[in-house]
Amino acid sequence: MKAVLDAPVVRGRSAGDPPPPPATGARRLLAEPEAVDAVGEALAALHGTEGSPGSVPVVLAATDYCVRAADAFAARCDDSARRLRPSDSVALETSGLLQRFTALTGWHGPGYAVAAPDGDGAAALRFARALVESGRAPSVYLCEVLRRADTGAFWAVATRVHQEPADRPGRRSTDAGDHPPAPAGDPAHGLDPVTSRRSAVLRASVRPSSPDPAEEQLP
Repeated sequence: MKAVLDAPVVRGRSAGDPPPPPATGARRLLAEPEAVDAVGEALAALHGTEGSPGSVPVVLAATDYCVRAADAFAARCDDSARRLRPSDSVALETSGLLQRFTALTGWHGPGYAVAAPDGDGAAALRFARALVESGRAPSVYLCEVLRRADTGAFWAVATRVHQEPADRPGRRSTDAGDHPPAPAGDPAHGLDPVTSRRSAVLRASVRPSSPDPAEEQLP
């Protein structure tokens, strides 16, 4: 069976947006609370296709977050004027990125985090497709956590990967509904072109007829 992608959902803060609310509670323990907000809002926007997200697997492409969290942790270790606290290591845990999604929807797992040297979501996309095409899951939520090089802000690009409907004739499509895939770099999304090109999900959305998942790694 083939795996197809729904139209991407893109969430994040653009330059000039109001500042985010102060981090409170468990959200304060994370390296980048804004990343949690972006991931939660992007994934929550997907669950309408399921009625309820329930236990739909979530795959996070979290390289950018892992790098940022590791840098912050190393800086705290090197800061002789500050005691290292147990909470400092909590920020390294990528499962924290799903806190807001869980709070918004009641989702209860399972979740997977994938980090790859190239920093985009190509490996996570292959993994999500493999879960669906092997029959291990009828659908998977895939979310890339990308950090803009110009502003340092975290953005989330999410999609639902699912089995291709048996009654759909013609060319393979990335969208399970009647809405066209969101184009990469669309100014309405506020995501800059450089970060858009790094997104495997957005690259896949403009190559709906590509038979080879490896092609999503092309620039």
